[in-house]
Amino acid sequence: MPSAPGSTDAVPPPPPGRLDSLDRDLSRRAAIGWPHPRWFTLPLGGLSLTANYGILWYALALLPWLLGEPRPLAKALFIAVPVTLVETTGFAIKHFVARPRPPVADPSQPRQIPLPLSKSFPSSHASMAIVGTMTLGLLYPAAFPALVGLTLVLCFSRVYLGVHYLGDVLGGAVYGLVFGVVWVLLVPAPV
Repeated sequence: MPSAPGSTDAVPPPPPGRLDSLDRDLSRRAAIGWPHPRWFTLPLGGLSLTANYGILWYALALLPWLLGEPRPLAKALFIAVPVTLVETTGFAIKHFVARPRPPVADPSQPRQIPLPLSKSFPSSHASMAIVGTMTLGLLYPAAFPALVGLTLVLCFSRVYLGVHYLGDVLGGAVYGLVFGVVWVLLVPAPV
């Protein structure tokens, strides 16, 4: 039976509230509760920062030129265009969802790396990493395991360094997977 207005009976939060609380708790444990030795957080933070705005993936898109392959421009665009599109559309989603980043929502949380100005959900790092891994993996299948490893490290870094919640990273990964599948189905790889 529902509580009367003004009643002090405790009503449990709806499932989305519980899920959000679990997401915040797990993310806080990784960002604060786990050890953060400087020898680990500095290089991890550096790697994480190289992926800001897709810079890491744009650099990797230059591989066809560096390797002297035929059709280097087509190959570079096959990687860079979907990375740009998934980031741009991800920023639109961030604006609509407007979830604050962990240190903004909880000022007691230390900042391990500079905090981006954008909102938190979905993680652009995760979506760009998935799309970059899919497109580069199609062009260079032998590099696919290393690219998956890089994606996992980038996704981990965002929660561990406290700039995203775990749910942001999972949402970004799912968004990147859907976007990447649509891209590779619609745009033939220039192999």
